[in-house]
Formats: sequence, C-alpha cells, structure tokens
Amino acid sequence: MWVEFVVTLIMMAGLFCTVSVKLSGTLIILLGAVLYGIFTDFVTFTLGTMGSLILFSLLSEVGGRLLQSYLTENLPISRDFSVNGTVCYLGGLLASNALLGSAFGFLLWELVAGKTLMPHGDMVFQVLLRLLGVACLRFVCGTIMIVIMQLYMFL
Repeated sequence: MWVEFVVTLIMMAGLFCTVSVKLSGTLIILLGAVLYGIFTDFVTFTLGTMGSLILFSLLSEVGGRLLQSYLTENLPISRDFSVNGTVCYLGGLLASNALLGSAFGFLLWELVAGKTLMPHGDMVFQVLLRLLGVACLRFVCGTIMIVIMQLYMFL
C-alpha cells in the first residue's frame, strides 16, 4: 500500500510541474510509473500501457515545446519579459500596498512601474494566453497519464 501512496505522490508532484514551462512534469509522472513497475515486477500493467504513457509524455513535452515556439515566435516581446514582468509587477504592487496602504501604494506603484508594463499590456496578455494554452495541453496529458496509472494501480 505504501508503494501506491509514494507513486501517487510522485505523480501529483509531476502534475503540479506540468503547468510550468521550465519543468518536465510528464517525465516525473513517467518516472512514478516506472518505479511502480519496478516495485511490482510489472505484474499489474503491460508494456502496451507503458508505451501509451511514453507516447503521452512525448506528446506533452515535444508537442508542448513545438506549440510554444510556434505560438510565440512572431510576437515583438519575449516570453520571459511577459512572465517575469507580470509576476514582478503584481509582487511589487502587493508589497507597496502592504507598506504604504492600499490607495497610496497602488497610486505610487502605478506612477513608478506602470509605465513599463502598460504600453505592452496587449502583447503581454497575448503571450500569457498562448503560454496558458500550452500549459493546458501539458496538464491534460499529465492527467490522462495519471488516470491510466491509477486504473492499473487500484482496479
């Protein structure tokens, strides 16, 4: 029973990593499946199941990278600027609100940092929306992999 728990925990960590652009979550899920196979001597699932997990992992990783490159190649701003700029903008907004109060902190932050992000607001939104689509593809592939493994682990 502890093997199923540890493997499920590894797979949930992998599913959490699928929404990140930099982390290979489906490979972590595949690692959990291989560990389960090693601990159970591949009794409960076959090589066909392992092949389908490898196929979904390749679809997620390679397809996600290709889709990400295709969707964001012709935009005038980079993916890093879009993600880092938005996260830093929101973090600074929260910090200034905490230190200076909500009204004055918001006003000061908009005067200081809003000039950098707002002229590119539409492009940043387009890049983030396209990256969200890639993350959804990876998340769906990871979810399908976990469902397949859970069927073989508990049924």
